[in-house]
Amino acid sequence: MNYREDLEIKLQKVTLAMQEVVEDVYKTEKEKQKIIGKLIDFKEAIISKGIELNIELEAA
Repeated sequence: MNYREDLEIKLQKVTLAMQEVVEDVYKTEKEKQKIIGKLIDFKEAIISKGIELNIELEAA
C-alpha cells in the first residue's frame, strides 16, 4: 500500500465515522458536535499530510 491509498482509506473511514455519529440516535447533539469536531480535525490533518507529500486525494 502506498501513501495515497493509505490516506484515502483514512479519509473514507473518517467520513463513515462522521455519518455514523450523525445517525446515532443515542447521542445528544452536543456529544455529536464534539465527536464530529474531532473527526473534522483528523480529516484536515489527513488532507494536510497529502498536501505536504504532494498527493492529490479523491474527495471523500
